[in-house]
Amino acid sequence: MKDYNNHMLQNDFVEEEEQEFNLQQYIRRYFRYWYLFPIFVALTLTAAFFYLKTTQPVYSTKTTMLIKDEQKGISGAQGDMLSELSNQFGGNKLVENEIEILKSQNLMEQVIKELALDVSYTTKQGLRTVNIYGDSPVIVTPEVITEYGYEEDMTIELADSSHFRLNGSDELYPFGKRLTNAWGAFIVKRGEPTSNQEATIHFAQAKSVAESMLSRLSVQQPNVKSTVVELTYEDVNVQRGRDVLNKLLDVYVRSALADKNSEASNTLKFIETRLGLITGELGDVEKDVETYKTSKGLTDISAESELFLENIKENDAKLNEVNTQINILQSVDNYIKNAGAGAVAPATYMINDPVLVSLLTKFNELELQREQYARTTTANNPFLETINTQLASVRQSIRENVQNLRRGMDVTKQNLESINSRFSAGLRSIPQKEREYVGIKRQQTIKENLYLYLLQKREETALAYASTVTDSRLIDAPISSYKPIKPKKSMIWLGGLVAGFAIPLLIINLIFLINNTVQDREDIEKRTHASILGEIGLMKTGKDGPAADSIIKMTSRSAVAEQFRALRTNLQYLGDGSCRTIMFTSSVGGEGKSFVSINLAASLAFSDKRVVLLGLDLRKPSLQDRLEVGNTKGISNYLIGQSNLSSLIQSTNVHPKFDVITSGPLPPNPSELLTNGRLPKMIAELQEQYDYVLIDSPPYGLVTDAALIGEFVDASLYVVRFNYTLLDHLKRIGQLYKTKRFKNMSIVYNGVNYGAGYGYGYGYGGYGYGYYTEDQVAAKTNPFNMNRIKKLIGKG
Repeated sequence: MKDYNNHMLQNDFVEEEEQEFNLQQYIRRYFRYWYLFPIFVALTLTAAFFYLKTTQPVYSTKTTMLIKDEQKGISGAQGDMLSELSNQFGGNKLVENEIEILKSQNLMEQVIKELALDVSYTTKQGLRTVNIYGDSPVIVTPEVITEYGYEEDMTIELADSSHFRLNGSDELYPFGKRLTNAWGAFIVKRGEPTSNQEATIHFAQAKSVAESMLSRLSVQQPNVKSTVVELTYEDVNVQRGRDVLNKLLDVYVRSALADKNSEASNTLKFIETRLGLITGELGDVEKDVETYKTSKGLTDISAESELFLENIKENDAKLNEVNTQINILQSVDNYIKNAGAGAVAPATYMINDPVLVSLLTKFNELELQREQYARTTTANNPFLETINTQLASVRQSIRENVQNLRRGMDVTKQNLESINSRFSAGLRSIPQKEREYVGIKRQQTIKENLYLYLLQKREETALAYASTVTDSRLIDAPISSYKPIKPKKSMIWLGGLVAGFAIPLLIINLIFLINNTVQDREDIEKRTHASILGEIGLMKTGKDGPAADSIIKMTSRSAVAEQFRALRTNLQYLGDGSCRTIMFTSSVGGEGKSFVSINLAASLAFSDKRVVLLGLDLRKPSLQDRLEVGNTKGISNYLIGQSNLSSLIQSTNVHPKFDVITSGPLPPNPSELLTNGRLPKMIAELQEQYDYVLIDSPPYGLVTDAALIGEFVDASLYVVRFNYTLLDHLKRIGQLYKTKRFKNMSIVYNGVNYGAGYGYGYGYGGYGYGYYTEDQVAAKTNPFNMNRIKKLIGKG
C-alpha cells in the first residue's frame, strides 16, 4: 500500500479530470444483475415456444399471367385479321395499369362475394386456432348481420347429422332453417363430412376483409422488359389461397372482357335500331309497289322512262346517302352531347370522313379508360382528371368537325335536290301512271340497298364481338409453397434468445440511468479524490431484529470482521500515524457511521487497546440501543456541568476494554452546548485514559455539529454507503477534502454488496465473500443457501 501521507499530499493538487473508459469495469457492473439474463432468456424462449404453438403458419401461393402490351402485336396475315377484329372495339393494355386494377378494392370485394369469404370458420387444435376453410362441418349463409354479429364470434357444434347446438346451449336447431338471433338472420347448412365437430363463425364486412386480403396480395412485374405479372398471396389456409387467386383472375378476365365489349355492344344496339326502322319502311314501300301495280295493271316501262329512271335513281341514291350521312352526323352530334349518360354510340363504319372516324375512335378509347379509372380510383385522381381533360378536347374537336361536314352535306343536298327537280320536269312527258310507278319503285330500291348495307355491318360487328378475347393469358396455375413462410421458427427462436439478452441489458441500463447513488469505488475516487481508508461489506441482519445484531463478533473469520481488522490496521496511515481521536460523520443518516464506529471500536479493543466511544449525536442518538446500555445520563449532562466524566463512562458487553459514553437526554440547543468550551476538556481528559477516542457525530450534510466537533479531533472518517449515498453528496465531500475542512479526512466505504459485479477479491485487502473460513463452511454445508445466492447476485 502506498504511503498515506504522500497520497494525501498528491491529492491536494489533483483536479477533477475525465477518466479513461474502463471496459472491464463497465462489463463487471452488469454481472451484479447476472440473474436477470437466465430469467429473461427463459421467459423469452418460453414466449417464443408459445408463439409458435399458438400461431397458425402462413403459406405463400403464386401464379403468373401474361398481359398483351400495346407495343407488341401478332404478325402475319392471320395476325392482321385478328388484330383488326380485336382492335375495332378496344386496344391492348398497359401492364402498369393492369397491376393497379388487379389490386383494386372492387375486384377483391367481388372475390369475397363469390367465395363467401365474409364468413370465416375456425376451430381449436391444441393451443392453436386453425382456419378450416373448405373443411368446416357447417356452412353459414348470412342474410342480415347486426353490429353485435360483426363484433362477437358464434360457435356451432354438431349434435347429429341433422341438428346442431348454438353457442354451447342445449337447444337443438335443424339444418337448413332460417335462424334469427342477436347475430342477425342466417341459414346454417350441413357441410362436407369432416373430423371437425365444432366451428367458430366470424362475420366480417366485405370492405374490411378486402383491405386485409389486399395487404397480403402482392402484384409485381418480375422483368421490366416482359409483360408477365406475378401474383403472390399469403394465407394460413392453402386451399383458400389458391381459390382467391383463381377467383381474382376469373373476375379480372370477366371485367376486362366486359370493358372491351362495351363499345361493340353499343354499336350493335345502334345498328339493330336502324335496321328496325329501315325494315318497316321497306315493307311499306314494297306494299305500295304491289298495290300500285295491281291497281294500275303496269307490266313494262318505256325506254325514255327507263333513262329518266336511271338518272333519277342514281341521283336519289346520292341524295339518300347524303341524308344518311346527315343523320349519322346528327347521331354523332347527339352522342357527343349526351356521352356518359347512356347514349348509344354511333356506327363508325358509315362515316366516310377519316378525321371524324379517328376522333370518334379516340373518344371511345378515352371513355373506356375513364370508366376503368372511375371504378378503381378516386374522383380527384390525376390520371382521371387528365382523361377528362382529353375527353373535353376531343369532344370539342368532334363537334367542330361534324359542323363542318354538315355544312358541306347541306350544300351537296341542295345541289342534288336541284338536279332532281330538273329530272322530274323531264318525267312530266311520261304518262302519269308510269311516272307514279317509277317513284314508288325508286323508293323501294333505295330502302333495299340501305337494308342490305346495315345487314352487312351488323354481321361484321357481331363477328368482331364474338371474336373478342381477353388481353391476358394464364401462364402458371396457382401453386402454394410446401413449407410455411411465416412464422420462421429459426428467426423466432433467435429473436427470443436475443430479446432474452437485450431486455435485461435495457433494464440494467435503465437502472444505471435512474440510479444516482454510489455504486463502486471509482465513483468515490473520481468525484472526491480522497483516499478510501477502508471498505466494509454488506452485513445482513434481520429486518426487525435488535440493533445489537449489527455488532460483529470480532473473533469470527467472516469477511466483514476481516475488513474491520484491515480498517484498524489502516489507522496507522492517518496523518503522521499518531491519530487517536477520530470522528465519524456522513452526509445523511443511515449511511452506517454508528455501525462503523462501534465495530471499529470493538476491533481496537480486541487488539488490546483501551477504547472509548462518544455518542455526540445529540439530536438522534442510537449507540445506547446498539450497545444495550442506559442513556439516562450522558454527554449532554457533562456539557451543562451536571455530571463529572467518570460517572458517565459505561462498560459494554462487547469487550472489557471497550467503554462508551452515550449522548444523554436530548438537549434543546445541541450546537450551543458543543461550543461552550467543555467539549475539548472532555476529549483531553479521555485521551489520557484511553488509547483511542472515537466520536459518533451527527451527519455533516444535515447539521453543523460535525464541523464544531471536527476542530478537536485528530482525524475524520467520512462514511459513504454503497447504493445509498447520493452522487451529489460526493461533490461536497470532495470540497471538504480539498479545503481541508476536516483534519486528516479519509473515507470509509460501507455496505458494499460484493455481488458478481465486484468479482473475487475486489476491495481493500482483497476481501471477497466465500474466501474466509465461516463463508466456506456455510457454502459447504449448504451450497444452495439462499443468503449466499443473494450475495452472489447482489441482492439485499
